[in-house]
Amino acid sequence: MLLENKLVDRRSLLRLVEENFQEYIPSGRELPEPEFFPLGEDSWSYRCGPLWISVRRDLDGHFPGAYEVALLLRESGKEYVLAPLAGRDGRVVHRIADFPVVVFPYVERATASAVPPTRAQLDLLIRQLRDVHAFEPPPGRHVDVPTEDFRFPFENDLDKALEAALHGGAAECGPYGGRLADLVARRWDHLTALRDEAARVAARCTARWRGERPALTHGDPSPANVLFGRGVDVIDWGGAMWAPPERDWAALTRVFGAAPEGRPVFLRFYELRWTLAEIAEYAGRFTGPHTGDADDDAMWGRLARYLPAA
Repeated sequence: MLLENKLVDRRSLLRLVEENFQEYIPSGRELPEPEFFPLGEDSWSYRCGPLWISVRRDLDGHFPGAYEVALLLRESGKEYVLAPLAGRDGRVVHRIADFPVVVFPYVERATASAVPPTRAQLDLLIRQLRDVHAFEPPPGRHVDVPTEDFRFPFENDLDKALEAALHGGAAECGPYGGRLADLVARRWDHLTALRDEAARVAARCTARWRGERPALTHGDPSPANVLFGRGVDVIDWGGAMWAPPERDWAALTRVFGAAPEGRPVFLRFYELRWTLAEIAEYAGRFTGPHTGDADDDAMWGRLARYLPAA
């Protein structure tokens, strides 16, 4: 996020470090003041000395087990998985002002400008994801990671946002409200066609996947979550899910334009779900109070990618 979340006080972040991660601060040194970094779309990020603090924006559908499984991946020898740290209380996910908070070791490459990957780096990433897909948790180390159900958890939110855009006085909510109302009205047939196709494809996927072994998937291996350098490291496992491997291949196709061949029906499902989820999120933002700040500007630009004016 480009702007700091004022609901999360920096002193609360310091208390979290002091109570749960003090051993990572060199002995005798004072806790450094958290430094805000305007990075990413799904979290507010801070550096606190050797620690990286991620205050998650995804309040709905947040699964602590997804971060816990990253620890299991790392412990199993997958060193390319940059896993979060468990606190002194044993928890991986903490809460501040009702926001989930996850703490990682600070990796300087994570704050550097993204560089397009080479073909060799993409090939390595694909091999690593295949390795993750084959992962089985060790006996006695169950983690609560969600399993794909081919549903659309944002569907009610999308309905409410579209209704508000057309009939709820969106223009009074902020500078983008009126523009959203106009966009939704002009693109209503396109939105309806997308949702109808998504329902049909989801039904086909449900029938075809029945009885198939689930793969552990990352869900969003994008430039924000993959660090390319001498090696390839994968961060932010908060969206981990047991699902068909096409969940990751669809993401690679979307952001890098290259991925292994997958089954078209599953690839299409994940393309449609991503598109509709993005529309739901941004439409929901602009049918509520907003000011037209830098985050609003960035999100309107993203909405335009998924719901172009023509």
